[in-house]
Amino acid sequence: MSQSTTPTAEEALHTTLEMSFEDAVPFVQLEHELADFETVKVTRLDQMIAGMLGEDVSRTALLVVCHPTIARDALQIDQELAGMLPCTTVVYEKAGDDLVHVHHFSATKAIRDLGCCPKERTEDVQELIEFTGERMTEVWENIETHS
Repeated sequence: MSQSTTPTAEEALHTTLEMSFEDAVPFVQLEHELADFETVKVTRLDQMIAGMLGEDVSRTALLVVCHPTIARDALQIDQELAGMLPCTTVVYEKAGDDLVHVHHFSATKAIRDLGCCPKERTEDVQELIEFTGERMTEVWENIETHS
């Protein structure tokens, strides 16, 4: 990734796992669910690209999840913010190492950094960012502890 220019990019969560890709995807999904994130969808990007474009890419899965409190609070700030939800975590393999990578950019920080919220609701968005950060920190700590 190129040089980070926003807190969303600079503060992204990343870890690596020493397990098979097939085991990592449901493991990361479960850790999100144990922190009260509902799984909206698990999508295998590599399979979708291969099926639709006939091209091979590294194994990559998107875990699309949503936390009810985050969703509710975003809607209360401005219903248009729902277009920035839900949260997505990517699980992928990289050429050159035997690890499985797990990466997450904060949707709520992106709301702030992209200027998507009404200016009079900046403090509410900051509270939403803090709550989201607490939830994702729990997820990340559990991923790193239990892997």
